[in-house]
Amino acid sequence: MSRAFDLLEPNNLRPVLAAYNLTHDVVADLRDDLSFVRALVRAFGYPRHRVPPPPVPVFGAPRPFAVPALADRRIAVVASGGSGATAAVVGVRRAFEEAGVEPVIISACSGSVLFASLWACGLSAEEIARFWLEIPTSDYVDPDWRALGRGALHRFRGTTGLLRGEAIERTFRRRVGKLTLGETRIPFAAVVWNIDENRVEYLSTRHTPDLEVARAARIAISIPIMVEPVQIGSTWYGDGGIVDIFPTAPLADEAPLDLVIGTNSYLPENFAGMPIGDWYHAPWSILRASGQLRYAIYLELAREHVRQLGDRLELLHPVSHAEVRGAQFYESFLDREHWPRYMRNGHAAAREALQRRGAAFEKSSSARRNATRSDGSAAVSPIPNRVSSGAAT
Repeated sequence: MSRAFDLLEPNNLRPVLAAYNLTHDVVADLRDDLSFVRALVRAFGYPRHRVPPPPVPVFGAPRPFAVPALADRRIAVVASGGSGATAAVVGVRRAFEEAGVEPVIISACSGSVLFASLWACGLSAEEIARFWLEIPTSDYVDPDWRALGRGALHRFRGTTGLLRGEAIERTFRRRVGKLTLGETRIPFAAVVWNIDENRVEYLSTRHTPDLEVARAARIAISIPIMVEPVQIGSTWYGDGGIVDIFPTAPLADEAPLDLVIGTNSYLPENFAGMPIGDWYHAPWSILRASGQLRYAIYLELAREHVRQLGDRLELLHPVSHAEVRGAQFYESFLDREHWPRYMRNGHAAAREALQRRGAAFEKSSSARRNATRSDGSAAVSPIPNRVSSGAAT
């Protein structure tokens, strides 16, 4: 039977229908807003080599706040993917600085690795912000038009991405040198996709200590078709965020944990599904319903991670899903105009969450002390319930 009929196999229909819906979203975005076209021109044309003007400080003067109840708590950070919207992680870093606390591990994926890995290396929020806002676009966007042209003549044999990815690695190495994952100040992990064996793996301080941070960052953003995969030994790796966009598995290496600060910069708030109305009676019903497939795996796996973390998780939503849908996903990476706002959003959300959790821990400790004084025995107090409504159950 013709290979064309293989497309009818259910699991093969998924990417075909997803491609249709992505194309539909991109066309709709182009019809309604030409900002994506302008971002493409700036990213792939000559302007990408221009050095941006010195950025205005993103955060202003530090505003320290005391959360003594968090001083002895074991806190982890998990950052979702989400293209340029993941710059919100820089704001989370700023809130941790102002609170005087530090995580015991940071787990990230896809775009968030570009910011979270620098946090793990010991850079301050201001240093990370300036690093990313001062470099020319060509320092992280590196199309190889000649290779693409040659690839077209050879049925794209050995050509698997629009961008090479070498610029990211080179720029990171210029900032952090040959620092390895085993040498980061804070234990760090990034989820990646083993393409050859089709499975998720983790590059981390504990499991791949000799791998350079610069190389890990390049692998983490090697999203299929957009960025070339990276070979380690005989194995090819790409962006693990295409499978697990909220990677909590590495947290087990630093258990037990008292608090997990998570950032969701891509999926709908609380990892909820998006209603699509009366699709059944609409024209092209199956195509409308198939749009749900694009996020189904992401959402269900993220919800399972949330269930496992339970009340320890404080989930932040610094950037709305609407800002990274369709063409805006790529635009938010190519055009850094909104990155300072994403950073400030992350700062505000994390600052409020740390203050709230600190108060909850203090209240729990106070209740335990009062119970001890009243009956002379130590009462066992559970982890305080998550006050935030920012996580699904």
